[in-house]
Amino acid sequence: MVVSPAPNDSTLVQSLRFLFHPYLALFRLETPWGFFAPVGKHAQFRYVVEDAAGNAHTFMPTEEPSPSLARYVWWREFKYSYDGIMANPEFRGDAAGALLCQRHATLNPLSVTLLEIVEQDYRPQDELLGRYPLDPEFVTVVPLRRVACPNDSAPSPRSSILSSGKPS
Repeated sequence: MVVSPAPNDSTLVQSLRFLFHPYLALFRLETPWGFFAPVGKHAQFRYVVEDAAGNAHTFMPTEEPSPSLARYVWWREFKYSYDGIMANPEFRGDAAGALLCQRHATLNPLSVTLLEIVEQDYRPQDELLGRYPLDPEFVTVVPLRRVACPNDSAPSPRSSILSSGKPS
């Protein structure tokens, strides 16, 4: 017998739900009807470092593994700073780009391009086919700002403000 998800306006369902509620809660089957309802589009911060040889290195800081527990704990705070960069790239983009130039000084960077990856329509059928919301066919890439790196991008003591990472 299926009682969840079911319409809430049925008295029969309500009476059965009272009986089955402990089991539904135990097995986490209290799924509302709107599981795939649109709740807003998600965005992800990425950036591309162009090196002196003309190669582009793409970084996804929120997807990089944490080298330590402390970095993992700070992940949420870094995510908020990336959201802030995406919200106001004209104001925060140059400072973030300069820090990223310092962070990747070993690549001999010429520029850093800040990107916002915006999720597009993603349906239950896509999930069943093994696709992910941030796969290339479901996103739009929005270039936020291109920041030229200074000739001397030597790391400073403050360059560790952004989490470390490797190119994807």
